[in-house]
Amino acid sequence: MKSGLALIFILMLACAAIAQENLNVSLFARYDPGDGRASGCWCYAGPDGKEYAILGAQTGTAVVHIKGPNNLEEVAFIPGFPSNWREVTVVGQQAYVVTEGSGSPHYGMQVIELGQLPDTAFLLTTYSATFGRGHIIQKDIFEEAPYVYVCGTTTTQGVHIIDVSNPAAPQQVGLYQPGYYIHDCHVRGDLLFAAAFYEGTVDIVDISDKSAPALLYRLDDPAGNTHSLSTTEDMRYLFLADEQDGLPGRIFDIQSLEDPVELATYTANLASLVHNPYIRGDFAFITHNTEGLRVVDMADPAVPAEVGYYDTYPGPSGGFRGLWSGCPYLPSGRVLGGNREDGLYVWTFNNARAGRFYGQVVDSISGNPIFNASIVVGETGDVLQSDFEGRFRKGYLPGNFTLFVTAPGYAPKTAAVSLAEGSQENLVIELSSSVTGLEEASLSGQARFFPNPFTSGATLLVQEGAGARRLLLYGADGQPVRKYRLEPGQPFFMPRNGLPAGPYWYIVENEKGEKLGAGKILAQ
Repeated sequence: MKSGLALIFILMLACAAIAQENLNVSLFARYDPGDGRASGCWCYAGPDGKEYAILGAQTGTAVVHIKGPNNLEEVAFIPGFPSNWREVTVVGQQAYVVTEGSGSPHYGMQVIELGQLPDTAFLLTTYSATFGRGHIIQKDIFEEAPYVYVCGTTTTQGVHIIDVSNPAAPQQVGLYQPGYYIHDCHVRGDLLFAAAFYEGTVDIVDISDKSAPALLYRLDDPAGNTHSLSTTEDMRYLFLADEQDGLPGRIFDIQSLEDPVELATYTANLASLVHNPYIRGDFAFITHNTEGLRVVDMADPAVPAEVGYYDTYPGPSGGFRGLWSGCPYLPSGRVLGGNREDGLYVWTFNNARAGRFYGQVVDSISGNPIFNASIVVGETGDVLQSDFEGRFRKGYLPGNFTLFVTAPGYAPKTAAVSLAEGSQENLVIELSSSVTGLEEASLSGQARFFPNPFTSGATLLVQEGAGARRLLLYGADGQPVRKYRLEPGQPFFMPRNGLPAGPYWYIVENEKGEKLGAGKILAQ
């Protein structure tokens, strides 16, 4: 068995050594303005259907016509004060640009007129009434509204709400100023999700009255470096990225805004930080710094699955290099990216979808779930762990997968699962105890609670031959509640002693810490 597993891992390592630069994402065109470092980018589609990229460059903003495959034309360049960070969004027929560069005459928010494309684009006005430098500018991506939101300004560090219904004369109509630095934000209708970088929170703010933003709730982000976020189109889930190597992106169920629930994490490589997420349909498009563009199937947000990528940085993973920003919202479906080292990328994504398996590991005799079983996916090397209900899940591009399942006290087992695009495969894996025959049959009755459910207490009946020496009790949330020492061959009475009503999990172990059995008990 060990030699077979070793061979599989050797093959996996050999495959990993032949790394692909792209998968399901193809380069449509590239453009380097030759202006040093690139940063933010956004998209614009004219009334005539022509598509453009608006790229933040080192000394200004490039307006690039996407004419066809390998055919990009810069049709305008609007100078600005030099900066490594130039951020862009588009509302209507105007682009709005902010930067952390400072100086005259380009100091504040630039408004670039796009309505005369393809002939020309030009600086319409500059807004500097309430701030000069700004780190990020955003808009409501899913609803066209005449507002932009500027974060991380040097005057307030908050979020400036700017009415751009008259692009030639923008007006600040609101300010969310919590007293600490807001790095980025995401807007959905009357809600502002503000990333408080150093506080380790996402502030959820009511902006139905834009003149008086009101904090509703805070989503805690203990990892800190709370950088950027995006919600799914149905507003049920949120993808949060922390700007620090070693931290994955985190996916939350936000159907109850006052009580968000973390569902899953995602990273292509923990050595590189997850940067800016943007969601279109069932897909999240992640600018993953040194790992380039990553496309994640979010059809089931609890089981995110990477389905495509294009690596834009050939150097080592980690640090602030590679892909800065992305935009997947062109009508054609093409995806834009601003790469620090070499400018604009335009990609096509083939809409590949993942399949998913949902498994449960159970005892072959009792049918009880097996907690903390190890499931190794042979083809990828991923290691999964079963939860307190014995469940595990994972998503991959279509293919055939072999699962190697082990748990202390049980004989190992392999299972096969085949995934197709969009498929959801359910499987139950039954593990047999490492003892055999009559010994196995009798073991299931050697450690059992009575009564179950219980009110004042319950007795764990333990027979001498079982070798049981330790009882571990866990709450429904998986957190340890109590630990008891068992005497050989003696029944053990577990008093209620203030245990709240509800389900609990128990694990019985021998002196070596090997699990002899597990089950659920209910306090009434």
